[in-house]
Amino acid sequence: MYELGIAFRQGFSRRRQTIFAIIAVALAVAVITVMMAMMSGFQGELVESSIENNPHIVISPADEEEEFIHLYRHTSTRIMEKEGVIAVSPKYLGQAALEFRDNAEGVSLEGVEPMAEDAVMRVSEDVIDGDFFALVHSRQGIILGDKLAENLEVKVGDRVDAVFPDSKTSSFKVVGLTHTGTAADEVMAYARLDSVQDFYNEPGVVSTIGVRVQDPYQAETIAASIEEETGLDAVSWREANADILDLLETQQAFIYIFYALIYGIAGFGIANTLITVVAQRTPEIGILKAMGASRRSITIVFLIQSALLGAIGLVLGTVLGYAATVFLQNYKIDIPQEMYFGLQTLPLEVEPLNFVYAAIFAFVINLIAGVYPARKAAKLDAVTAIESA
Repeated sequence: MYELGIAFRQGFSRRRQTIFAIIAVALAVAVITVMMAMMSGFQGELVESSIENNPHIVISPADEEEEFIHLYRHTSTRIMEKEGVIAVSPKYLGQAALEFRDNAEGVSLEGVEPMAEDAVMRVSEDVIDGDFFALVHSRQGIILGDKLAENLEVKVGDRVDAVFPDSKTSSFKVVGLTHTGTAADEVMAYARLDSVQDFYNEPGVVSTIGVRVQDPYQAETIAASIEEETGLDAVSWREANADILDLLETQQAFIYIFYALIYGIAGFGIANTLITVVAQRTPEIGILKAMGASRRSITIVFLIQSALLGAIGLVLGTVLGYAATVFLQNYKIDIPQEMYFGLQTLPLEVEPLNFVYAAIFAFVINLIAGVYPARKAAKLDAVTAIESA
């Protein structure tokens, strides 16, 4: 196939132009692969955070005017028997003030059954001091977020007073501290369910029931089944985070437009190089046509050149993009967690498919970029091309 040999000679005859065209493609592919790694990592971290930092399903009263779920033990047993459910945790939620010496902080006080809550939320994995399961044996024990404990200036072993209007002040012993890396660390406090019910004078009721399922992506189906059987409101993690997930999809659309623009710029670099080659090699093209080369062969020559430049560029770009992604993974970049849904560092995730998509898209764009100069070269008249020498 003589077209291939001609394409090689012409494509690399002007080294400076060729190198710049290859660099343009390589940088485009590298930038896109890094951005795709960031997008994949951000989306993965956000979904993981939504799944792990919240129950997969939250059950609450269907009537907005109703504050509590009654007969919650019977309801919890029925839900636990459902296929796909692996843990159920009834919970009483209330607001209170915690006092220690001259310090006072407003808190979200959660009354839980420690073993059940840990099965749903894996709270024990976040404990940095003390023991979450100490609540099982300590009726007046309490677990605080580390930022809350810092604000109150308390440590494990200290006693804090819980205060709420129309409730008797209760004293709790701090038996552990948790760290989740989210804003909850400043307001979260766990105590035993029966102790919190007594504190608020609301025995026998809970505010919500948290559910953990085997497959988080089946949570919506299971939530619908729970609603139908119990008459309660069941919200899956996907429904609870619908706004954030919709925002991600919208953001992806804008990112793809950005990808197309970057690839377009790289494609213009290839096209410019090939157009220059056509202008400089016009006499040679004329000689080839005079020797019997068809329009099709001339077109193939320039399309091969475009493919070669694009292929070299995308290989270099893929290597560069992978190296940049790995470097950024090891170099933690702090970001404001308040702005990025609790994420503290910029997440990047290396997904092989991202590199495949980037390579295919870049290759196609480069072939398209070579169509115009290839057609221009093919249309040259042999005699006119030779006389232009």
